[in-house]
Amino acid sequence: MKMKIFRRLVCCLSVAWFAGIFVPVSHALDRVIIGNVSRTVEQLPNYAATDKGFFAQEGIQGDVVLIGSTDTLIQALIAGQVNVAIVDPSAAINAVERGASLKIIGGTVPIAAYTLVTCAKYKSIKDLKGTTIGTVSLVSGSTIFLREILKAEGLELNRDYTIIQNGPTGQRLASLKTCSTSATMLLGGDLPRSRELGFLEIAKLSDYIPNLQFHSLIVDGRWAETNSQLTVRYLKAMVRAMQWAHANREQAADLVAKRTGIPLKSTRVTVDEYLSQGIISKDGSVNREGFQRLIDLMGDRLFKSKPYPAPEKYLDLSYLRRAQQELGIGAAR
Repeated sequence: MKMKIFRRLVCCLSVAWFAGIFVPVSHALDRVIIGNVSRTVEQLPNYAATDKGFFAQEGIQGDVVLIGSTDTLIQALIAGQVNVAIVDPSAAINAVERGASLKIIGGTVPIAAYTLVTCAKYKSIKDLKGTTIGTVSLVSGSTIFLREILKAEGLELNRDYTIIQNGPTGQRLASLKTCSTSATMLLGGDLPRSRELGFLEIAKLSDYIPNLQFHSLIVDGRWAETNSQLTVRYLKAMVRAMQWAHANREQAADLVAKRTGIPLKSTRVTVDEYLSQGIISKDGSVNREGFQRLIDLMGDRLFKSKPYPAPEKYLDLSYLRRAQQELGIGAAR
């Protein structure tokens, strides 16, 4: 009799398991919705945290969603449709100045590695006078950086050129192909594709403005406060992913090629460059000096008067310090 009951129980549990309605409580994962705007090398820590099991090891189901523009991603974050945005912090700074409760809790890319590329008939920055330049967002970091590069060469927005928002990388490259826009800013991982299409690389951001904080981990401060342990676990997974990437460069390149569709030969060069030069963070820290420089660049276009705010207005690195401490690595600044 007992054996019959046991067999029935096993049978019922097996059916429930395969039907997807039986999930052991101890194995339940906390869902974190992560938003980004493109599939690029800069998202390597995110790919590694998902594909190499670091999220799962921290009890997290990391669901990544691709949202086409920085503005839309920040709006989704404010609306609670995503929990973490991985993007440059300029749009978050704009949102905070409009009253949003966003906080930057860490960083994945402490150096902005942008290149200004043009369709083939524009061979120098001077040639861009009188043209229209495409950008992913009118308030993104890349647009701020673009304006600074052109300003250094004597070109002023609206007087000498115009800017339009014409979407993510694929759309901007298509626009360059027809020369309906003259130029755009691209990250390192997009350059192999750009070269295949015959576009020219006429300026590197690092030659004009070195040391700028780039991709950051942005949350609604209220969500992080309500989910403080989950926030720390999320950061632990991301830091472990960064450490894995630095220790396993060939596998990291394979992963980026798989996730982005960029040819492996090109990916290996870019990933090695990003890891060797510290463009991908090792520990999730924020480049405070580079963050202050970004604030200063946003300057009078955003703030009413000087002195401009200090980075601490937008940062909350307490969760990262806890994550690093639990991992036994140096504390975040």
